[in-house]
Amino acid sequence: MISVDQLVAIPSLGLRYLAGERGGARLVTWAHACDLPDPWQWFESGDLVMTTGGGLPDTPPEQARWMSQLIDSQVSALVIARGPGTPEVAPALLDVARERGFPVLSASFDLQFVTLARTVIESAVESERQRLTTITRLYDVYWQALHARGAFADRISALEGTTGWALEVRDHGAGGEVVVSGRLALHQHSTGPESASERVEIPIPGAGDVVLTARAGRSPVNDRPLLQHVGGLIALELEHHAAERDRLRASGQDLLVGLLDESITIAAVWPELRHRGITNAVAIACWSPAEGAVLHHESIHRQVCLQQCAPLLLPSGSTLMGLVPRDLELLATICARLGADCAVGVSKPLTANSSVAEAARQAQLAVARAHEQGQTVNAYGEDGDDISFLPRSVEDTRALVRRVLGPLIDHDKHNEGNLLDSVRVFLRNDGAWQKSAEELGVHRQTLVYRLRRVEQLTGLKATSTEGSAMLWLTLSGAERAKLSLDDLTD
Repeated sequence: MISVDQLVAIPSLGLRYLAGERGGARLVTWAHACDLPDPWQWFESGDLVMTTGGGLPDTPPEQARWMSQLIDSQVSALVIARGPGTPEVAPALLDVARERGFPVLSASFDLQFVTLARTVIESAVESERQRLTTITRLYDVYWQALHARGAFADRISALEGTTGWALEVRDHGAGGEVVVSGRLALHQHSTGPESASERVEIPIPGAGDVVLTARAGRSPVNDRPLLQHVGGLIALELEHHAAERDRLRASGQDLLVGLLDESITIAAVWPELRHRGITNAVAIACWSPAEGAVLHHESIHRQVCLQQCAPLLLPSGSTLMGLVPRDLELLATICARLGADCAVGVSKPLTANSSVAEAARQAQLAVARAHEQGQTVNAYGEDGDDISFLPRSVEDTRALVRRVLGPLIDHDKHNEGNLLDSVRVFLRNDGAWQKSAEELGVHRQTLVYRLRRVEQLTGLKATSTEGSAMLWLTLSGAERAKLSLDDLTD
């Protein structure tokens, strides 16, 4: 489309500025002549208003108000070709236009408005033809980029090549974090600071707070409808990506359940982890909210911080367990997305022979330590004081053992039972039923019965992450403090 400055530059039209030169870049979508006293009732945004002055009020204050109302209607500019007997253009009118950067042009009364209108209309028609050509090319280029099976950034770069704009996708819900940038946008970032006033943003349909940002590259960003077409293509991409992330989360939850109950070995899932973008050290993480708070984990797998990998995630009570890259900075970022005062505990790195159930206990102990110390992240075994997970004094340890293990000690003492020893062996064998039963010299079903009795007496389920962690913590504390369990009950 043609701009006000470009119209002024056409000698045959004889237009000149009376005020508002700084608005000369405004685009003109259409042109109409009107001598009515309320032209704003008859025009649309972007129109060029042409008048002989017949509708202008007589007094300067009225002309100033008239000018303000016309500008508020979002028209692009005003052309005045004064006819005989029409009011003079008051300085007050021009002052309003000058203050608001609205172009007011003068023309000879001999100018035929139809000539000016034809110039604008021909420009609009040509602009629409070029837009249709560009839109067709956009879809062709995008299809070719999809067929090439490149990355999302490669497709954004292909759109940059067609439009001449520097493009990137931002998530305002994550503080304006960049989801993806084209090569031209990356180059601009590397060559100088970005000015927010230079950006044109449009919301991505159906993507929440995600927006498409465009900056001038080879071409100025002066075609919003075309930018909306680009946004539509990106919306389809994001929707497909979100569906894929949902699928990966669902399958990842099933895998993590299998790893925790040891029906799947960690070695068996290494290829799947690589497919999910998890290629370096991995660990089990446990995210836990502050007391009484809730983790908002439902869409965490779609967050920008997890665009490059798809961890295995499993809600567990009020916590969220995950098999994740052992990247403490990433895990802290996830904490911030899950909710205020959330903390995360991280296990030791997993190997092909690791027990995921044991790693889960480590992560749960670490997150308890994080809350205790007011930390966001705590890595098991890396705070230089492993005993800090346990009570701080012998008396505290004795009180903990009485509270947690007292019912088991009393039961074994009065019933010649083996509940305490059964729990100790079961935890030492990382929850392996058959191996524990053989070590105890009992049938597997007998061990199942004993651990069910443990749960009835203590309220702690030895096969759950929370129960096994608390039982292990108490037994370890008693062992470190060299306490005799036989002497700890009344």
